[in-house]
Amino acid sequence: MEKAITPQKRDKNLVPLSREHHFGLLFCWKIRQGLKNGTDLYQIRAYVRYFWNNILKEHCAEEEWMLKRLLKADDVVKARLEEEHKLLQALIGLIEKGSKLNKELFEVLAQDLTDHIRWEERELFPYLQDVTNPDDLELAGQLLTHKHDPRLDNFTPEFWAVKARAIQE
Repeated sequence: MEKAITPQKRDKNLVPLSREHHFGLLFCWKIRQGLKNGTDLYQIRAYVRYFWNNILKEHCAEEEWMLKRLLKADDVVKARLEEEHKLLQALIGLIEKGSKLNKELFEVLAQDLTDHIRWEERELFPYLQDVTNPDDLELAGQLLTHKHDPRLDNFTPEFWAVKARAIQE
């Protein structure tokens, strides 16, 4: 008989970042709903800009700051986090420029960000909890809490909740 795997409890010092992951997953869901509802891509682009500037950019910076404090410079996990953040930023940059907006670009962003958040929650954070000195993690958590302002997603209109009107002929 196989032993059941018990999920590891999230260290309290990582909770502020973990809570924001919920916002990130909601962001991805909202993009998908908007696409499903036929929302104008320029409206979704405005939301991507809003979310990047008000939540995601600072969130990524805080994660990178924390990992620089806690992991060695050559740690492959740290390198993966930084590389994935660069890729997400590049995708957002393509959307912001809007030279050729298409549904697929938004779908890729939503999927890549979802995958990234899942990786952080399932692998990165447990890894940090296992390899980091608890005192160092606590100090980083205190510094993070000190500089971390709670962020809210107050974007309007709530395009994800309303189907676009059919074009009348």
